[in-house]
Amino acid sequence: MIPEYGPGRTVPHPILFRLLDSEADDTTVPEIKVEHKAEFAYYPGCIDYYDQEMQFSHMNYGETNHGIIFDSSIKLLRAVGIEPMILDRSFMKCCGHDQLWQGKVDVFRKMRDYNTKIVKMLGVKTLITSCAEGYRTFRLDYKLDGVRVVHITQILFERGLRIPPTGEGKRVRVAYQDPCRCGRQMPVDPVFEEPRELIKRVDNAELVELKTFRGDAQCCGVAQMMYCNDKTKGLTYSRMDEAREVGADYLLTACPKCLTHFGCLHHENKWRPGGERYPYKVMDVTQFLAERIPGDWPTGGNMDPKKKEPPLPGKKGGG
Repeated sequence: MIPEYGPGRTVPHPILFRLLDSEADDTTVPEIKVEHKAEFAYYPGCIDYYDQEMQFSHMNYGETNHGIIFDSSIKLLRAVGIEPMILDRSFMKCCGHDQLWQGKVDVFRKMRDYNTKIVKMLGVKTLITSCAEGYRTFRLDYKLDGVRVVHITQILFERGLRIPPTGEGKRVRVAYQDPCRCGRQMPVDPVFEEPRELIKRVDNAELVELKTFRGDAQCCGVAQMMYCNDKTKGLTYSRMDEAREVGADYLLTACPKCLTHFGCLHHENKWRPGGERYPYKVMDVTQFLAERIPGDWPTGGNMDPKKKEPPLPGKKGGG
């Protein structure tokens, strides 16, 4: 770990935790008039908070844009004939993954019970999420009887998402990071093959594997947004070095947390002397696919169109 460039200290995430935990205290379920039951529903998770947390705690003004996962997911679902009900944060809470894994069982139960009532009230038959942690939590830690829980890559593969020819002669090398929660830590229906098969449908994309992959894949650094320090960043450095060593043009993942840690380190290294250490792009697999099908270009509603080149991180802790 080289602390001179970017935040080298331990970075907790107290604001995000307190905000999500406080939401659990409001257990009043709103009355929702439903004219038609929702066969498909899409749950984006907490991506609307991640970009704010990145800037607040990491002081990171890089290019990581979690909001684009939402835009991309909706575009892809529509491409396979699904117009989902959107279970956004206006009436759904966090799934409770972080709270459960931090040992805040009472907080998790409040979130689980509240969200379960909403899903049942809406008559959801298939719950789709683009979050690896949300997929595992809804699938294993909730009791959603009669509701099928799928990761978005599973439903896209199942319904035969087509990626039209790009017309680009140059091939791009694409590495994929297997998220822990929907991969090696998922005892039923792990998400290994679907993202890879979807990537292969891009005519100029060559899938290249990292040193460890599928059930043996190394973690991106840390889950539960607990903290960011030299040890966790050491894991992130190792994983991103692997992508550089295989000559990747893109490092993709299917987990907002992976995107957070890769994006943060990618930005910090961008400003090191000698140019970019990591010349490849880091993004969610949904964005990579959505940019290659007809229609509006996914942008993410949280991007500031007036934002210019980010400032250089401060030295000795990134002040």
